[in-house]
Amino acid sequence: MIRRLLPFCLLALSACSGATPLNEPDAATSDVANPQVNVTAAIASASLANDCPSVDAGSAGAALCAPRRPAADGGAADEACGGGYCRQTSLQITFTVTAVGGAPVDPVNPVTITGVRLLDSATGASLDALTPREPQRWDGAQYVAWDSTLRGFGETRASFKLSAPDWNQIGSGNSWSTYGRAYRLEVTVVVNGQTLVLRSGELMRAPEVVT
Repeated sequence: MIRRLLPFCLLALSACSGATPLNEPDAATSDVANPQVNVTAAIASASLANDCPSVDAGSAGAALCAPRRPAADGGAADEACGGGYCRQTSLQITFTVTAVGGAPVDPVNPVTITGVRLLDSATGASLDALTPREPQRWDGAQYVAWDSTLRGFGETRASFKLSAPDWNQIGSGNSWSTYGRAYRLEVTVVVNGQTLVLRSGELMRAPEVVT
């Protein structure tokens, strides 16, 4: 059974998220397969920028990439690539599992992101579809690899790298025109077979320079 809550404000962009929040996002909640367990999910932060080679990908391009500065709590690390600079498009989602009544011990809830859409904030038009990869979770000190499974009760802060929007196409051949424009992310998440649709607050494309 799916329950919808009224929009709830929950957005905390970190200094390293690379995106500028203008308004606050919606949250979504759902009762997963076991009705005694309630799972709430909300977009915590997001960055709209580029798609950088992964440090641990093992490719020649990745060998040129190293962390520029460590990821802060709630944000994704920036990367320096080939002596230049690359800011990764990324997404952070906070999942919260709570008990309802006599809940089972250590519930297990698999998570799958089935869609990420970049929307025009003003019109709601879909501008591009982004692909998530390399899920991680915050362990209290740093982001570590995550198997996309919520175990037990409490909060899980997850982070995903995203493919970059096609800025040239979005700007009709002028990628510079995409700066200063407001966007939103719409994320479809399946938690233990139940679907949640999350929307971010308004975001702007991150600058190409180090700030």
